[in-house]
Amino acid sequence: MIPASKKQYFVNIIFIMISVLFFSCSGLKKSASAPKGNQLSQVEEEKFKALFYDGLKQKILGNTDDAMGFFRRCLTINPSSPAVNFEIGILLENNKRPDSSVVYFSKAVEGDPGNVWFRYGYAENLQELRRFKDVIKVYQDLIKMHPTTTDFYYKLALAQLQAGEYKEAIETYNSLEKKIGRVDEDVSMSKIEILEKMKDYPKAEEEIQKLIKNDPSNPQYKDMLGNLYQLEGNTDKAFVEYQKMEEVHPHDPMVHLSLADYYKSKSQDAKAFEELELAFNEPSLDIDTKIRIILGLSTFTSDDSLFVKALILSERMVKANPAEPRAHAVYAELLQQNHYDLKQVRDQYRIAVGEDSSRYQYWSQLMDLEGQLNDNLALANESSKAMGLFPNNPQPYYFNGFANKQLKNYDNALIALKAGLFYVLNDSSLMSLFYTNIGDVSYYAKHYAASDSAYDAALKINPNDDYVLNNYSYYLSVRDTNLPLAEKMSKKSNEIAPNNASYEDTYAWILYMSGKLQDAKEWENKAIMNGGEKDPTILEHYGDIMFKTGDKDSAVEYWIKAKNRGEASDLLERKIKDKKLYEK
Repeated sequence: MIPASKKQYFVNIIFIMISVLFFSCSGLKKSASAPKGNQLSQVEEEKFKALFYDGLKQKILGNTDDAMGFFRRCLTINPSSPAVNFEIGILLENNKRPDSSVVYFSKAVEGDPGNVWFRYGYAENLQELRRFKDVIKVYQDLIKMHPTTTDFYYKLALAQLQAGEYKEAIETYNSLEKKIGRVDEDVSMSKIEILEKMKDYPKAEEEIQKLIKNDPSNPQYKDMLGNLYQLEGNTDKAFVEYQKMEEVHPHDPMVHLSLADYYKSKSQDAKAFEELELAFNEPSLDIDTKIRIILGLSTFTSDDSLFVKALILSERMVKANPAEPRAHAVYAELLQQNHYDLKQVRDQYRIAVGEDSSRYQYWSQLMDLEGQLNDNLALANESSKAMGLFPNNPQPYYFNGFANKQLKNYDNALIALKAGLFYVLNDSSLMSLFYTNIGDVSYYAKHYAASDSAYDAALKINPNDDYVLNNYSYYLSVRDTNLPLAEKMSKKSNEIAPNNASYEDTYAWILYMSGKLQDAKEWENKAIMNGGEKDPTILEHYGDIMFKTGDKDSAVEYWIKAKNRGEASDLLERKIKDKKLYEK
């Protein structure tokens, strides 16, 4: 049994098809051009109707090719049928074939000149082909047929504008205004725009004065008058109008923008900027305009305080529009460009995601900033929220895994990283990062086989990843496992990224674990020379190597240096106290 809702749906579809069929076939006999004179035989008519009905049904169901087949079979019975030609025209136009569809629309109009819809479809098709002169003719005919239909006047005026017939378009709008019987803002605005293009400023002013007379309280019209004077080059008259507006509407942002433009034309940048500030104080000034002005400020002034001015306007924008996330995002971007404290930048993105949590761009910026600030607790919390909002995006999972790794929440880190890896598609670099972090976290969690496997996967993607080569080899040496492989990988990492103290320390330690003490001493010395004198682990390692080579005094000296830099291992205190090497 069909559910009630579905029954009603099918009833509605059938009703629509029957209605369309009735409408389309109402002129069949009148428009037929069959071999047997001006009228189809009953058999032909019945066959034609059945085919046409099937064509409509397939069209409604979205089966365009089948519909076209039925309609073309209709034409074999009655080639001049306006309804069939019109339906074929629609199918071809929907299939982006306006050059072909126009032929069928033309036949439909020719066969049934009084049909408004046929003419309307024909005009739209001609418009798409940019045959504006022909469009003009169609709408002129439609206006003669239906002089009270205002939409035809708008369409005619548009076609005239596109054809470059500005005077004719003005006449069309004048006729429309007479039909409406009153001053119409849309009509007047269209005429003003055309007259300004024609540089017919006196008539443009007449139109604006009509709007002002019709609605004296509307500040937009007076602003338009001032702008027209500006366009004419009559800046003094424009300034008088703007001042009048400011007295009556001191909180209208458009007034202040117009004054800013006026002062800009007079090269009075300071006053112009003051007016911009007043405009930005108003919540009614739309956010798109504010952002556009801020981003385009470089065209407004050439002085060195560009960023300062942009920041001032951005700050006013967020105060006037505190619930607008884009305002905070733009302010944050400018703060970051101007090297402000990253915490201030981060706070603006926090507000942005609070106002609109659906924009991933804000979350991405926020998580990146938390990472730069090393605020791993905040990064873990915010990336967790982003994971819930954007479950198919791998980046929040990566940030969450990284943050939990830093917080030593290894189980949570592995859950996030393994889940996020599933969503990495066609991005080998990101996939490598996931495997690298899984390798790190698995090692810290003492899942050594899983760690090795993850590092192997990362190196399969990028065999020259020096970070992975270094970490993998170091952790193998700490476990005293597969030292030949560790030595090979560590050597390669140093070849790829020479003079890296951390990598040199790893290689030295692997050599130490392999009993190659003189080579280990040489490489550890390199690590110290390349900045390792500040690293407690490197200093302690050097002390261990010195002890093994017989220089106990130097060993203790470096152990003490390691302690002063920050204790490197649990055994360091005992080494110093007993002046003896202890190994795990």
